[in-house]
Amino acid sequence: MKRLFAHPLFRRRRIVSRAALATSLAGFTLTAALFGVARELEAESARVDFERRAAVRTAAVTRAFGEAVHDLRALNLLFVAGKGEVSRDAFDAFAQPLAAGNGYLVALEYQRFVDGAARAAFEAERARFWPGFAIRERTADGRLVVAPPRQRYLVNDYVVPIASNASVFGYDLWSSLEERAYSQRAIDAGTPTASPLLRLVQGDGALRGMLVVMPVYRPGADLSSVAARRAAVLGQAAVVIDTGLLVGGSLHAAHLLAVDDFALTLYGRSSAGERVAVFHHPGAPPAQSGLERWLGEGPDAITTRFDVAGSQWEMRAVRLARGLDSQVGSLSILGYGSVLSLAVAFLVQQRSARTRRIESLVERRTADLALTAGALRLHQRAIESAANPILLISATRPGYPIEYANPACERILGYGPGELAGRPLAALARADSEEPGLEELRQALYECRKAHALVRQATRDGRELVSEVYIAPVNNAQGATEHFVVTTYDVTVAKRYEAELAHRARYDSLTGLANGALLLDRIERALATAGNAPVWLVALDIDHFKLVNDTLGRRIGDEALRAIAARVAASIRQADTAARTGGDNFMLVLVGYADERQAAARVQAVRDAIGEALQIEEHTLVFGSSAGVAGYPADGRDPETLVKHAELAMYRTKQLGRNAVHFYAPHMNAHASDRLALEGALRGALREDQFELYFQPQVDLGSGRVVGTEALIRWRHPHFGTVRPERFIALAEETGLIVPIGAWVLHTACRQNVRWQRAGLGPLRIGVNLSARQFAEPDLVQTVRSVLDETGLQADSLEIELTESMMMADVESAIETMHCLKAMGVKLSIDDFGTGYSSLAYLKRFPVDVLKIDRSFVHDSVLSRDGAAMVDAIISLAHGLRMQVIAEGVETLEQLDYLRGCGCDEVQGHIYARPEPVQMVEPLLRQGRVEPSPVQA
Repeated sequence: MKRLFAHPLFRRRRIVSRAALATSLAGFTLTAALFGVARELEAESARVDFERRAAVRTAAVTRAFGEAVHDLRALNLLFVAGKGEVSRDAFDAFAQPLAAGNGYLVALEYQRFVDGAARAAFEAERARFWPGFAIRERTADGRLVVAPPRQRYLVNDYVVPIASNASVFGYDLWSSLEERAYSQRAIDAGTPTASPLLRLVQGDGALRGMLVVMPVYRPGADLSSVAARRAAVLGQAAVVIDTGLLVGGSLHAAHLLAVDDFALTLYGRSSAGERVAVFHHPGAPPAQSGLERWLGEGPDAITTRFDVAGSQWEMRAVRLARGLDSQVGSLSILGYGSVLSLAVAFLVQQRSARTRRIESLVERRTADLALTAGALRLHQRAIESAANPILLISATRPGYPIEYANPACERILGYGPGELAGRPLAALARADSEEPGLEELRQALYECRKAHALVRQATRDGRELVSEVYIAPVNNAQGATEHFVVTTYDVTVAKRYEAELAHRARYDSLTGLANGALLLDRIERALATAGNAPVWLVALDIDHFKLVNDTLGRRIGDEALRAIAARVAASIRQADTAARTGGDNFMLVLVGYADERQAAARVQAVRDAIGEALQIEEHTLVFGSSAGVAGYPADGRDPETLVKHAELAMYRTKQLGRNAVHFYAPHMNAHASDRLALEGALRGALREDQFELYFQPQVDLGSGRVVGTEALIRWRHPHFGTVRPERFIALAEETGLIVPIGAWVLHTACRQNVRWQRAGLGPLRIGVNLSARQFAEPDLVQTVRSVLDETGLQADSLEIELTESMMMADVESAIETMHCLKAMGVKLSIDDFGTGYSSLAYLKRFPVDVLKIDRSFVHDSVLSRDGAAMVDAIISLAHGLRMQVIAEGVETLEQLDYLRGCGCDEVQGHIYARPEPVQMVEPLLRQGRVEPSPVQA
């Protein structure tokens, strides 16, 4: 055989050389080795990933338990702040948001110790709140029966939510030996203590869960020993937890259940010490082929034990068998390695190409190394440029000292470059902080696992930061943790904003009283617990409060509102509710008043408190108030109806003169309906052209000629008939419709005056009254300019009439607007002068052309010496300020003669003509000169 292979002919015909054969064998050997290493690395990566995911889920569960214990501590602090005694309303108000925000909380409770001698009085008092109330215990078969006489009871006194936990209201925990055991441990230790797994009283004993309790001691008692704590205990706060819902809900909320290669089981301990599964999330493995079963791996399992307030728990995570999809890398190495081995063997045959192949491979490897080095430098620069603090700490040295801190960390915490190096990690937390988050981070460092917690940090200059801290281990090649990387995110502003939003959602930011949302909740609760007893809703409005804002400014107004709110809150009982519903409007919910007399007395007490003189800075303010009262069930059986009827009664009080109290009566609805109908008709009046203008001539006293007219609006409705201005103008002011109505009056009056001037009636001027709402419009000047441009009326032919109160609301703004109108050439007059409260110091600053004497002064001028002196003074004042004077409401010759003798410039009134429509007033304008007619007076 050897001679055969050595034959020259065979050697010449041999296809595979020894070098190629050796190369292929070496390639297959190397491929097999790489395949084995890659498969081992894949297994290790899968194992590490499994450990990480198991740790994340365990952390989510322990954090959920921790949040439940935190809620218990918050509930206990409520009793500490209340010095051991907290009202049922206060407990409900505090506990409701906690129960609503955490679905796994079956109940939040306060369990009160009751002596046997005090049992009858205790049950009688609670029966007034909950008819049929009795202290009960649970029998061996799970039924609730009235508890027999004993020396001491631990009774569920406060329960939230009460609707789904009615069965435990009055339940005696001291009657159960296993419940007494963990309650006694909590009392002796003074710390939160968890029960073993129990079959809860809720749900007929079918629901399995746990209780975490914390004792409430007598304020100021000595708690230095177990005996002292037992003597000082008043009761205990408790949270009842549906453990299965807590675990499933927390994992689902964190999106940690959406896996199909993972199985989770949570075990607790019963009172007998038995290991009980309370939660199980199975994952169904996919079907495997024979090759996958040969290459795959069996399941791994990790069991993590943790403590919840003294109760031991286990979380078991099982990794299901891996399929081929998780071993793509090693199989790829096997396939590609085999192919590559064959290729290399073939290339060996090509001696001339081998050298070039090797050189090319060396060049590629060199380039890869250069890219790797560049990537490392890039990573370093990225960490140093990061906006968030990043720390690298040692996992092997005591105290976890800091080995590296990026510039952002040093800047935010107030340290210089390199000053944090060597400091223990604990130095970055507040020295007095004992938060659950810190304990979670300590435990994560001890267990060399990832963790995330919210902690409070102190900067070098003493500022407090609230930070989200993330810790992740950094392992060496052997899997041992040598370092931790710590990343923090400053969430101080977000947390403050979150707390502020939570408070503002239920309370008024200015006064601290309940807002609309909390008011509705209080009304619904009052109605739900009232039975047949009355509940009174009071709508309260501060009379003329707008004048404070208009004259003294918003800051003084806000101070006044805060003081008024404090008086209102102090004038009602703790069971009642006071809310601010907007502006100077308040709403009271009064309970426990048997009839209208008692309710009226309480409302009057509130009004008396409001009416006391209020000193704010140098101002002494005295307020009146208007109130309307509606009673349940007579005036309504739902919150919306009661609120509406209380407000109707309050509006009726304001219409009848303010500063009083009225109880709701059905006729008020009819009055409101009439007002609503009038408002609806008013909204369509412009569109349907129901308004028209009347004009009253203004006569020059010296010549007797008509020099102008005043435009007056009238409303002729097809069903209501002629509606007087005093009835609809105020409504238009309230609804804002006065702005488009006033614009129509201005445009129509200017257009009519242009027609008269073009008809040869002379240079007449037209007077138009502006409302306060129109005068406050920011585009008033532009509106007047547009009307003049559109109608072609000369600016000096338009006289705009303003009232004193309108200008005094915001003096500086009014003066600026008046100067703009004067700059256009428009004439300005003060209407009804003397009836307002203008100051002479301001009057000389107003660019006014005309003062109009109010008709009341004209009427009194011939009846009393004082009235005559007032008219004479107004005319002298106006002429002294270079203004013209027009007297309104002149009806008699005596009035006319007196005004002429005082030097009055112009008059208007019935003695010359009444306000008439266009077709009636035009003949008078054509005459030019008119004579007084006493018959018209």
